[in-house]
Amino acid sequence: MKTSILFILALLVQSLGARVFTNNEGKKIEAFLTEVKGGEVKLAMKGGKSYWVKASTLSKADQTFIQAWIRAGERGGKKAQDALNQQDSLKVEENWDDRWPDAARINPDILIKTVTEDAANRKFVYHSPNYEFISDVKLANQIVKKFAILFETTREYCRVLPISTMKAHIPGALFRNRIYLFGSYSNYVRNGGPPNSGGVYMSRGKFGVILAPLTSMGVKRKGDRYVHDNNGNNDVLPHELTHQLTDVHYFQPGALGWFSEGLAEYVSATPYQTGKFLVDNNIHAIKRDVISYNRAKRRGRGLGNKIAAPDLKAYMLQSYGQFTKNGNFNYGFGLLMTYYFFHLEEDRTSITKFLKALKSGKSGEAALKELRNGRSWEELEEDISKAWKREGITITFK
Repeated sequence: MKTSILFILALLVQSLGARVFTNNEGKKIEAFLTEVKGGEVKLAMKGGKSYWVKASTLSKADQTFIQAWIRAGERGGKKAQDALNQQDSLKVEENWDDRWPDAARINPDILIKTVTEDAANRKFVYHSPNYEFISDVKLANQIVKKFAILFETTREYCRVLPISTMKAHIPGALFRNRIYLFGSYSNYVRNGGPPNSGGVYMSRGKFGVILAPLTSMGVKRKGDRYVHDNNGNNDVLPHELTHQLTDVHYFQPGALGWFSEGLAEYVSATPYQTGKFLVDNNIHAIKRDVISYNRAKRRGRGLGNKIAAPDLKAYMLQSYGQFTKNGNFNYGFGLLMTYYFFHLEEDRTSITKFLKALKSGKSGEAALKELRNGRSWEELEEDISKAWKREGITITFK
């Protein structure tokens, strides 16, 4: 039996184009990915031989492919994995050296497909190019399209930011990001949505999902159907979408909290128009979000322009539980820190070294040493204070 299976596998590999995998030493092999187990992958070569290889020894692009392959199996089974093995469109390159985008935009004329309409089980499934929306109420395609444009544009924003978050690069043909929508707020809370929230990212499974009430999608009920709400507000969603698109490395100690939340705040604070994030000069909107609070939109941190900050090392190394206890301040201050490393330093050397260190397996103080980039903590605090003072915000570290 084993022999026949190997023979069939050999024929498959010979007849179909396999993926070229590259290890850390630059050596290349052509093979199919057939199994993932305990940090190792099984690669089937031409001739039928298979080898187990540590995933960590392969290129970052290959590691992204492996995650996509796992996801394809979860969503579409072996057929989807075979299809992924046979196509070479998942060429994901790290973009550390790209220029910072002035804007992130998509063509808003996207296609929405109705996949499932099961009224008996209250399950309605819709696809946009990179997202799967699972709703407990029926929605018109045009309604789905209106909020899907925001989701697709947020993904594009995360993709073009030169911080190499690879999850944002994985195309959605076989493994769309999953969103659960609820027609009533009570159903949203009943299924795990935090009370008084407008949406939440939950790390269910390997890739995580987003839960959101339709009221957060700019949608309201009118009679027996759902329509666009001109007074609706979906400002909270880019924050949660950014979490869904952020690589797991950026949730490690040393980054979890100030950077993971600061990045999500950075994206959500950037001005948005239909199909476009206006990245250039987003500092004005970001400062407004940190300094003030808009009661009508229920948005902003209201920290003022004179901020008494904690010790920077302690702030960046605190646990996530500690971070969320003083969430309003910590989220706002995390946004200021993230913006500083993205834009207020002369170049992006410090943040790039930090993020590369996280991707290499470092965390905590070891990763933050790369962020300090040769400076003491006191020197870094001084640099941050001087930079923000020039922008009209006074930060005094304890």
